[in-house]
Amino acid sequence: MRRDALLARLDQALGKRLTLLHAPAGYGKTSLLSQWRDTLYARGIRTAWLSLEDADTDAASLARYIALALDPENERGPVDLPTRAALSAIISRLARDSETTVLILDDHDRAHDAAVSDFLRSLIRLAPANCHFVTASRDYPRLDQSVLVAAEQVLEISTDDLRFSSAEASALLDPQVQLAEGDLDRIMARTEGWPIALQLTALSIRRGVNRDTLAAHVGGPSPELARYLSEQVLTALPAATQEVLLRTAVLDRITGEAIDHLCDRQDGWLVIEQLEQQGVVLTPLDAGRNAFRYHQLFAEFLRGRLSRHDRATFRAMHHRAALYKLDRGEVAEAVGHASSAADADLMADILEQAGAWRLIPHGLQSVVERALNALPRATVDGRWRLRLARIYLQIKIGEMASARADYDSLSADMASNDLSADARIEVRVVGDTLADYENLPLTLEDLLEREALLRTLPADDHLVLANVTEALGAKYMEGGWLERALEPTVAARAHYRAQGLLYSELFTHFQEARIRRAQGRLIDAVQILAITRAEIDAHFGPQSDLAANCAAFEAEMLFEQNRDGEALKLLEWALPHMEQSDGWVDVYHAAYHTAARATAAAGDFEAAYLILARARGVSIRRRLPQLELLARLCEVTIALDHEDNPSRAAALAEACGMDGFARTMAEESPRYRPVAVAAMLTRAKLSLARNDAAAAEADLTLLRRWANQHGAGRLLVDVNLLLAEALVRRDEAPRAQRLFDEAVGTAMFHGLTRPFVDLHRYTRQPLLDAAARTGDGRDRFRAQFLRGLMRAIGPHRDNRISQSVLSEGETAILVHLSQGLSNKEIARQIGMSPDTVKYRLKSIFRKIGVHTRRDAVRVSHERGYAQPPAVR
Repeated sequence: MRRDALLARLDQALGKRLTLLHAPAGYGKTSLLSQWRDTLYARGIRTAWLSLEDADTDAASLARYIALALDPENERGPVDLPTRAALSAIISRLARDSETTVLILDDHDRAHDAAVSDFLRSLIRLAPANCHFVTASRDYPRLDQSVLVAAEQVLEISTDDLRFSSAEASALLDPQVQLAEGDLDRIMARTEGWPIALQLTALSIRRGVNRDTLAAHVGGPSPELARYLSEQVLTALPAATQEVLLRTAVLDRITGEAIDHLCDRQDGWLVIEQLEQQGVVLTPLDAGRNAFRYHQLFAEFLRGRLSRHDRATFRAMHHRAALYKLDRGEVAEAVGHASSAADADLMADILEQAGAWRLIPHGLQSVVERALNALPRATVDGRWRLRLARIYLQIKIGEMASARADYDSLSADMASNDLSADARIEVRVVGDTLADYENLPLTLEDLLEREALLRTLPADDHLVLANVTEALGAKYMEGGWLERALEPTVAARAHYRAQGLLYSELFTHFQEARIRRAQGRLIDAVQILAITRAEIDAHFGPQSDLAANCAAFEAEMLFEQNRDGEALKLLEWALPHMEQSDGWVDVYHAAYHTAARATAAAGDFEAAYLILARARGVSIRRRLPQLELLARLCEVTIALDHEDNPSRAAALAEACGMDGFARTMAEESPRYRPVAVAAMLTRAKLSLARNDAAAAEADLTLLRRWANQHGAGRLLVDVNLLLAEALVRRDEAPRAQRLFDEAVGTAMFHGLTRPFVDLHRYTRQPLLDAAARTGDGRDRFRAQFLRGLMRAIGPHRDNRISQSVLSEGETAILVHLSQGLSNKEIARQIGMSPDTVKYRLKSIFRKIGVHTRRDAVRVSHERGYAQPPAVR
């Protein structure tokens, strides 16, 4: 295969004294030089080629061969001359004419004799300027090239240069078989562009391997490749080197210390230097050359050879590697080696020493899962820390029933076992985590007991402290103690940072954002989530489990700002992802509640109810009863907000026991505070829909008192809007206006638009109009916010709503009024007397809360009460 780019680069050798091609076996050094020699011949450039052999151990023989290569017609060459005289004869021959001369020395790594190396160094140094030397070697040649490098007289072509590009690989393989999309990428990833591996893959194709088989076994150590590696690489090495390769092939990362540990040596780094010099397929893993690896196909060949021919040594090496990796804190690798060693006790020891369940918050869930699946159940049951790991894993994959059964069994066994105080704390922490995921209710006394527990924990056990404080913050928030929730949340973040656990730390940002939202500080919550999203994308990926969790809370914030489309777009991928991964009640509630309400707002009520049905399914599967109750209350809310007849909402409320949950709002510690709040708020809306303002006022007054006591600013916005409507219906307009203005004051600094949109059918337009008229005219921010509210609410006041406010005749009058007609002109247009028009205008002004014709026109346009007839 012609490699034009490399051939062009080799042409630069004609301007250099020395060119070095160095790469392990199978990288096509000889083939490339052969192609280049042909191009030199075609251009009339004198070129000599000498392939060195292991037998070339004396300088005199080498001198004779070089002379013959340079002057083939002189068959004898410098015979029986001393080395120095032979060198002089060659240089004299080169100096006879000024034509360009290229001497190619292939397989230079086979010239082991010091005298041979000295001869070559002298020849390169003393030859005339028209001479250019090119060497190909598996190792890095030592030809005193430092002086030439300083003079910019050295050209180097190494392994990375000799790898096949994707285009070259395609040209090699595609003529024989049409590769499916992605096959070439897999081949390149597997072979790393190693030419011999690609060539043997092509050979397999020529021998009839079909495309599917090729894709399944791409680049594997085929018999041809294994034979090549054995003949060209392994057997050419000293026996001691072969043993080092076979023993260390079990490692993916080769260091001097690793060689010492696996091979009982103290010269591991020297061995690595020797391996490189001997042309082993060894690649540095970093610029500092602090670690290396074998080419993956070469490593597989070595592992397969050791496994087949010496199974006992194969397992012993994995055993040693497992202990070596554990000692370095590389638990995942240690578990993998223990598995390959087929040593269950070793794997159990490794898992225990590494912390077992503690590995999961460190992002090693898959490692723990793999290890537990490989261990006999009896082994796990016999070690309490492994049992905790199994319970924690069950929690994370949503198998709550199994986790609860295992934990209760472990707790019962603890009573008869003499476990240390530290062990009992670990069991308690995992138990509390299980209770949090099950969303089991806690009283204030339970939470204060957890605070007392914190004071007894070791100050340096950051993982335990983080778990306890994070759970404490979550429970305080769920109970409505928002300020109290913030301190342990921030403390948990500090403990996670001390452990370097970014994955777990990000959950504390979710929690802080939720606290800020509940306080009514929407802008703060949005900013927290934006920072968190950037961290997740950078470290875990934009489609990760964490990204899905973040999207749920981001969508909730977008919905609060009346940006329904953006919220639904986020949830389109995040919600199905969450249903298959780790989640807890708050993130599920945020996702399902937002998706259902945004879908209903778009007019697709059937789809909204289906979303809530999915939420109930997840609540049953993951044993989250609070999620099911919140989903059922959301159904009631959607029916109230979007359906004219409250009877369906009343039936749904009765079916889910809404009244019973609303009554628990008066308790100090109801079973589920979020359910109690949602139930009472929804019951107040149902009372308003039934025109029972007194009942609505009673519920809303209790909610308002609770929200003020707990700093629940977001809830206060909803409560104040609904309570204002209840007071209007009870003829308490001034007090209603104060509550409405208070809601506006809380919402406007945070772009909180959604409550006004959702509650538009419970909110009198005169309240909004009066709010817009209040102030001294200098509060432009408030005025701008109110104008935005009017625009947001306008589309929701459709013809159905406008007809419930204005009669058909009144709507017709407004249409003509908006066209600038006088009362008399309107009367002529619609066939009424001017007095009748005047009387109905007064009725219109009263209904929409205005006093002038100009304001009536403005409000009718803003609310869509009167649309002019379409022009035909």
